[in-house]
Amino acid sequence: MSELVQTYSITNVSDNQSFIVCCFYTASYQEHAMRLKSSLDEFNISYYFSEVEDAGYWEANTRLKPHFVLECLDKFPNKDILYLDADAIVKKPIDYFNDITADVAFYKTKGMPGMSHDYLASTMFFRNTEPTKALVKQWIAEQVDGKETQVDQDSLDEAMIKFENKISVEPLPAGYIKIFDKDYEGEIYIEQYQASRGQTKLRRQKIRRRNRIAGAILVGAIIITIYMVV
Repeated sequence: MSELVQTYSITNVSDNQSFIVCCFYTASYQEHAMRLKSSLDEFNISYYFSEVEDAGYWEANTRLKPHFVLECLDKFPNKDILYLDADAIVKKPIDYFNDITADVAFYKTKGMPGMSHDYLASTMFFRNTEPTKALVKQWIAEQVDGKETQVDQDSLDEAMIKFENKISVEPLPAGYIKIFDKDYEGEIYIEQYQASRGQTKLRRQKIRRRNRIAGAILVGAIIITIYMVV
């Protein structure tokens, strides 16, 4: 699935910020999304929420992200886009995003212990510029021939490599993408609650299936060996 199929949306736009928070979610994440909405209402922050049809499994749902970001850039041409995962909560005012002059602001994890990708994709800032749109289109293009188990961060990493000298990138401070169970001493503005940990992953299903098949083959080989010896 490469297209968003929207089933419901909520929009609240004000002139208080130069950006709008954008979030898409499937039905299973609705409760999380509404908690995020409540936190945005508390600080009078503009937002656009879009409930979409489930793409069938978790990895495929993550690959909807760049399509949604591009939709938001087009839908709100006079606003920059602050993408947040549905399981995020805004804890304090986030006026910082009004002052970003780079094309994008991402949290870079390349080289960090335990990190599998170059960037986190749960809090992402996109200035509404042509270089930004070109990057997002490349992000989408990197998914065309991807595996079923490819996730949004896989294709983002590839797109960022190709756009290394084509866009300006501001390092996102850790307080705007704080993972709820990770130690952090600074101010927390946006906290991520990692609801995806409870989602069934296609990759894990395939690994379990492969292990069951391998186990069955091994048991069969042992039985045949014992039979031949006897």
